[in-house]
Parts: sequence; C-alpha cells; structure tokens
Amino acid sequence: MPPPATSLVEPTAADMAALLALSQAAHWNQIHHDWAWMLANGRTRALRQADTLVASTLVLPWPPAASATRSDQVASPSLAWISMVLVLPEHRGQGHASRLLQESLAWLEQPSQRHLLPVLDATPAGRPVYLKLGFSDAWSFTRWEHRTRQRSVVTEGAGDLLEVGGTDASHPARGALYELDRQAFGANRETLLDDLIHRAPTLAIALGQAHAIRGFSLARPGRVATQLGPLVAQDAAAAIELVDQALARVDGPVFIDIPNARCELATWLAHRGFSAQRPFTRMALGRRARSLESECPATVWAVAGPELG
Repeated sequence: MPPPATSLVEPTAADMAALLALSQAAHWNQIHHDWAWMLANGRTRALRQADTLVASTLVLPWPPAASATRSDQVASPSLAWISMVLVLPEHRGQGHASRLLQESLAWLEQPSQRHLLPVLDATPAGRPVYLKLGFSDAWSFTRWEHRTRQRSVVTEGAGDLLEVGGTDASHPARGALYELDRQAFGANRETLLDDLIHRAPTLAIALGQAHAIRGFSLARPGRVATQLGPLVAQDAAAAIELVDQALARVDGPVFIDIPNARCELATWLAHRGFSAQRPFTRMALGRRARSLESECPATVWAVAGPELG
C-alpha cells in the first residue's frame, strides 16, 4: 500500500503539540513559547501526512519587515534565518527536509524577498546537504553545556552591572543594547531581544553606562537547559564577567553556543565544568554570501541559538 499523501501546510497554534513533538524527537531545547514566538514572527511551513505533522521548516526575516532600496540591499542585506528543519525519525530519508528547504528558497527568490540573504546554522549532518544547495561556510561555533551545575557565587560583582530586564522598553540602556546587537549580528532584531528580555528579565544584564554599554547577555528557559545568549561584548574580560554574573542567577543545566574563535571563554567554561556538546557551521547562500563575514565578528561571544541566529 502506498504511503498517505503528504501536503504542504502552514502550522497554527492548533498544531502546537505536533510542533513540540518534532523538536522533542530531535532532542532539541524548544518549549511552547519558542514555537509560539516563531509562528508569530516567522514563516513556518510543515508537511502533513494524514493527521500527523511529519516535518517542519522556518524562515525568520531580520529585520521583520524591510523597505531597503536596491543599493542598500547590496551594501547591507537583511537576513533570512532558516531553521527548525525537522523530520520525525520514522519519516526521515523520504526527501521531506529537502522539499521544505526548496520551498523556502523558492519563496526567498520572489522579488519581494530578494533583499534577504539566506543564512543558517548547520549541524555536521546537515552541512553537506546545504553545500549542495549552494550555501557556503562562514564561521563555526560549538555548543557548550553543563548538565549538573548549581547556581554559582560571584566573588566580586561588576561595579558597572546594569539590570535591563522588565517590560519597560524605554529603559535607557535598551537603545545601546539594540545598536550593539545590530552591529554584531548584522541586522535589526529588536523584536527578538525584547522577547528574550521579557522571558528572562533577571538574566538580562549589561556592563557599562546606560547610553554606552560595553556588553550584554540575555537568556531563555528551555526544555532541557537554560540557553545563554546572545552574548555581545567588546572584549574577553567583559564577556567572561557577563557569563559569570549570569551563571550566578541560574540553577540547573545550561547551554551556551560560542564561536570557536573565542578560546578565552571556552577555556574559562571548561575550568568551570562545561564540556563541548556539538559543533555548528554558520552558512550563507549564493553570490551575496560574501557579505556575511567569513570570520566571527569580534563582539560576538555567544549566539542566540541555531534557530535564532
């Protein structure tokens, strides 16, 4: 008997349980809020077979709505973050991921979307697939984890530590935080930063003065662990101070995804019981891929996660 027909669908909140089943089957860290935010802010597509969602993909445009001129697009393209390429284990090997990727890339080829540079973070298993589709490597990072840690104690607090959490978007440090992230990431993603600050306000911290910060760290709760990141800082000392302060506020397992070039932070984490879990490669598509830096920007010390950039 042939398998049931597979149809392309746009998931909604009614599909939340099925979406969570996809990420849990892959042993990923997403919770309900992650999927709800991605449904609201990205372009999510899935394949449905009978009554089951068997695969998914997501495109997050950064910034969410662009009105750049052609010259602006060439000089500083906006980004289309491709992620959540998931297939239920029993449905793998049937071309579902490739079908969804091709559909997403076809959408990005439409005239209204061509200002967006497709970017993704590939696992070792996914990288050969993306290379065949025309993606090229930019730089690599590694997920570090601590499974059993307890809240640590900071022996000497930073004198210029700023608490930027809460719902007040007019906090004087918010504008400086947005700009520091835009310079590091390469695009405006204030909507994400606001959501992370709202989700984990006690972990939203910065160093410096309100209008001239020298680094910040955000985080979010997850199914398996608290995910630290993004972490943006002007130097290693600031980055380590921010992580130290964040770890003093977290109990339980922690993930942090740091660029391979950040040896100082990796060494510091290893000395505190963290271990390397898995590698990722940041990749971009097509002739404009060179506009994505081939080396990790100097102020990026931890990414937000492979699903967010």
